[in-house]
Order: sequence, then structure tokens, then C-alpha cells
Amino acid sequence: MSDILYKIASYAVFLPILIALFRYRYLDKSLWWYLAGLLSYSLCSIVSIKLSEQHINNHFMIYVSGCSIMVFRTLFFYTFIHSKIYQKAAIFSLIAYLLWVFIDIYLHGIYMNQYLAIVADVWIIFFLLISLNQILQDESIDSLRNFPMFWLIVGTLIFVIFDFFLAVSNGWLYAVNREFFFMLWDYLTPLFIFIRIIFVSIGYWKTKKYAENLVKA
Repeated sequence: MSDILYKIASYAVFLPILIALFRYRYLDKSLWWYLAGLLSYSLCSIVSIKLSEQHINNHFMIYVSGCSIMVFRTLFFYTFIHSKIYQKAAIFSLIAYLLWVFIDIYLHGIYMNQYLAIVADVWIIFFLLISLNQILQDESIDSLRNFPMFWLIVGTLIFVIFDFFLAVSNGWLYAVNREFFFMLWDYLTPLFIFIRIIFVSIGYWKTKKYAENLVKA
């Protein structure tokens, strides 16, 4: 059952991608970069699943997925956040992250490095909060409900916060209760993926109406 949920969640990510492509005329740079990151994430998930089905070691996909997410999220934050300080911080932190990954592979080889996910989650949460604060302080936004980026930011924030706490508590949960540990991975993770998909889909769907309202204004 858990494998089915993961497969459904992995392929369901293409829903907001299709909606975004359908609304391509109304996407700005930041929305395009978010879309690219979403596509990269979905492809990495599918490749990882396929390798697992063929009983091929897929540990290297942790590095591929982690680096691609950081690259595309950096471009997303860089084009969306107005502050020059945070833009530079995003670029410098990306460079530091990639250097750390290459050094780690050189020293230890490829293994199940959970710290990659934890560091990436903390970084993404920080810039998501910066982005959300920018939206909340923007007086030109009449309605958060109709602002596409608000849905993307909130949906992603919900998922990444869950993913962070799950990654941090991995060892402890496994030692305390293995059944509960596997339940979290097998059932709750796909559930939060679906939540993110719903929010992001709504965000991209609202791009047309938001663009039309800007023209009317």
C-alpha cells in the first residue's frame, strides 16, 4: 500500500506542472523557476523509485535531488525576494552547500547522508519565511487568497516543515517504535506531498485571474 501511495504522490506532482504549462502566459520568472524545481523533484523521485524497483542502489539520488532542489530554489528565491542582502545570502549559501556536498562525497563516498536533507530543509524554511513576510507586508496585494505566490509559499512551507521534523527525528523514532517510524514514512509523507500539490496547483491556477485583475487595475 505504501509503495502505491509513493508512486501516486510522485506522479501527482505533474498535476501542478500541467496547470502551470496551461497558464504559461501568466508566469513570471520566479514562478518559472519554481516550476523547474518542481519538475526536477518529480523526475528525481520517479528515477529513485524505478531504481529501487530494479534493486539498484539509489543512494546517489539523494545527492542529485538535494543539489537540484537547492539550485532551483535559489533561483526561485533570488528572483522573488526583493532584498539584495537576502539575494546574495541565497547565492552564497548555495555555493557553500554545493562545496560541502562535493567535499563530503570526496571524503566519504556516496551513502545515505540525512544531513543533506536537514540542511536543505532549514535553508528552504528560512527563505520561505522571508518570502512569506514579504508577501504579508506588500500593501499592493489586495487579497492573499487570490495571490498565486501565497499558495505556493504556504503549501511548500507546510511540506518542508514536516519533512524537516521527520528527518531530524529519524534515528530516535526508529529506536523507539519501528512500526510508527515506517508509518510516518509510508503514509504521512505522501499525505503531505498531496497537501503541497493541492496548494501549488491552486497557486498556478490563480495566475490567470491575478494577471487579469492587474490589467483591470
